[in-house]
Amino acid sequence: MVRDFALFYPPAIHFGSGCRFLAGELLRRVAGGQQPRTYVVCSRSVRAAGVLDELAGRIGISWCGIYDQVPHDPPLECVDALIEQLCLSSADAVLALGGGSVIDAAKAAAALAPTADGVRPFFEGQRLISRPGLPLVALPTTAGTGAEVTPNAVLSDRLKGAKRSIRSPFLVAAAALVDPDLTVSMPAELTAHSGLDALTQAVESYLSRQASAVSRPLAGAAVARLLPQLPRAYRDGQDLAARTQVAEGSLLAGMAFAQSGLGAVHGLAHPIGHALSLAHGLTCAVLLPHILRLNLPACRDELGALATSLGLEDAEALVDAIAALCVDLGVPDGFAAYRLAEADHAAIVANCRSGSMKVNPRSFSDTELLELLQRLS
Repeated sequence: MVRDFALFYPPAIHFGSGCRFLAGELLRRVAGGQQPRTYVVCSRSVRAAGVLDELAGRIGISWCGIYDQVPHDPPLECVDALIEQLCLSSADAVLALGGGSVIDAAKAAAALAPTADGVRPFFEGQRLISRPGLPLVALPTTAGTGAEVTPNAVLSDRLKGAKRSIRSPFLVAAAALVDPDLTVSMPAELTAHSGLDALTQAVESYLSRQASAVSRPLAGAAVARLLPQLPRAYRDGQDLAARTQVAEGSLLAGMAFAQSGLGAVHGLAHPIGHALSLAHGLTCAVLLPHILRLNLPACRDELGALATSLGLEDAEALVDAIAALCVDLGVPDGFAAYRLAEADHAAIVANCRSGSMKVNPRSFSDTELLELLQRLS
């Protein structure tokens, strides 16, 4: 069946070693050829490592402000603080340099800065982002989220205990620069968790009910890079060939799921990760083999085709390979070690009915999800 689709990607996407140094040219382009007043949103670790100083020295741009206080799963208050700083700085462009949390917070703040409005009404679905914000250039320093190419930002509401995405074509970055060199310093655990997040995104995109002639080839290509190369990058962070393959896989996965949506792993991962304060990629990796086995009757042909493209015998062999990879990268088989309590189950099920759950290959009843959580606790 031919599906309708709409594509929302950054107008410029660059991939490869050293492409981060194109940031100056791209920032000047989005500022109409003028020297832009550029505000930087980055992680503390990136700033401490001197990455920002090196970049400034090479691209010939100085910053009108720097914000390096974005926490994991950025809360609404963080985005509001960043909006305020962007307004005070009179910035006309934003450079986001960091992992998915940094890029998502920067995208949301850049989109809303011209209005000076707080993010809560948009997070709660009361308002839609209706016009372009400040142009943003994204440089990911992890290989996992794909945030640099997606039209959404994942945020958390600590007051109400919720984590979900805001979505808009106006959240798409003006340019994405995916430079594998920036991932070489990632510690092994972060490499594993972010890489497994990318693998989950690729597999779920491939199986999504909204998969299309554009998204499915991208998702398959992402799996083909991530499944064999992630163990190499995990064991030897200086293996630039493996880092490059994983970074490309992450980019392709982001381009795929930006169009197709995801699935039940991500539907459950957000409320579970929020309840346990777990890294998103780790939460996804724990869930992925279990959800794939439950999904198998509804998507055996699609998963089998993906397996065959990877040189594996059948759908079951691919699920087994993914489960073995998770074990190899130190992922536990459940959440017992993180003290997932039965008292949390009802709230998790109540908060998992996101867009991701709706495009999963099969539907799950609340009873089925509660039984799964019981097995994983």
